[in-house]
Amino acid sequence: MRIVHFTSHLNIGGVSRHVLALAFAMRRRGHHVTLVSGGGELVKSLQGTGIEHWHAPLHTSVEFSPQVWRAAFHLAARLAQQPADILHAHTRVGQLVAHRLSRRLKIPYVATWHGFFRPNPGRWLWPCTGRLTIAVSEPVRQHLETAFRVPAGRIRLIPNGVDVEHFAQPPEPSSLEAARARWSLPTGCPVVGSMGRLASGGVKGFDILLAAVQRLKADLPSVQVLIVGEGPRREFLEQETTRLQLRECVHFAGAVEDVRVPLALMDVFAFPVRWQEGFGLALIEAMAAGKPAVASRTGAAPSIIENDSTGRLVPVEDVQALAGALRQLLQDPATAQRLGRAGQQRVRQAFSLERMADQVEAVYRELVPAA
Repeated sequence: MRIVHFTSHLNIGGVSRHVLALAFAMRRRGHHVTLVSGGGELVKSLQGTGIEHWHAPLHTSVEFSPQVWRAAFHLAARLAQQPADILHAHTRVGQLVAHRLSRRLKIPYVATWHGFFRPNPGRWLWPCTGRLTIAVSEPVRQHLETAFRVPAGRIRLIPNGVDVEHFAQPPEPSSLEAARARWSLPTGCPVVGSMGRLASGGVKGFDILLAAVQRLKADLPSVQVLIVGEGPRREFLEQETTRLQLRECVHFAGAVEDVRVPLALMDVFAFPVRWQEGFGLALIEAMAAGKPAVASRTGAAPSIIENDSTGRLVPVEDVQALAGALRQLLQDPATAQRLGRAGQQRVRQAFSLERMADQVEAVYRELVPAA
């Protein structure tokens, strides 16, 4: 089967990691895979994999710009020369382009919705949800039905998946030592970590984590915080560390290509999102690495974590509850190890890359049974 994926960019981030993992899985199954994107640091990871990359100006917030439609025109010509069996789009501009190409070239089109979107006029008039639409979680599935009136029969619920064995394999000690030095992370201190884009609006809740750590300092004065990710909110968060007198214990790693490295340096993973996310890929990556996780009880997290069995759930924006859960796990290594092992097994059983690839491949087969 010839599969063409569309995504805005291949910069470091959750959607890019998802698209690449899915592309690699499909390539291993013998499919011909092409990625269309605006480029990015992760394009180099495609070298030697047999996966093609076509550059197109999809990394824009102006979804109806002339350059987007010119890109659709040029991609149509290319697909006429190199026909595809399935078009699969993951981001808004990619969905617009794939929808247009699908109608023009009569190629089946699948859309994955990774999150929640306001039904603005553009999305109402051109939702571009595909002949079949993949929702990455039950809340996203409900959002598609209620906000965009996508018929239930056209939605397929397929949670994100990760390569558990990859995350379970620890990085080289030399990589860890270099990272510890680069991020000025002292040895012998308990480390609370979190990952995600430092996005405007504070959806990831990093400021909530900082407030919780301030409360931890009385009982755990040596505790350290490692925040992995980049974005426009970094300056605000750095100011918060100063205001809370945490400058000496909070370390910003920036964007990291191999997230196994910072994960290996963490004792507990915090996922204090402020309101529901589409899924939360970073959460299952941390659990796959065997890290005990504390997450806000919102979005997909309650479907991933069974409280006190495979991790800990705390109320949204409850600084005291978050601090208490982190304190208990840092002071009780046996419980932390138990939850870490159980969380890893939970991801292996329900959120593996192969399970996700099986389900996505089944969606393709619904539309192209003979390919």
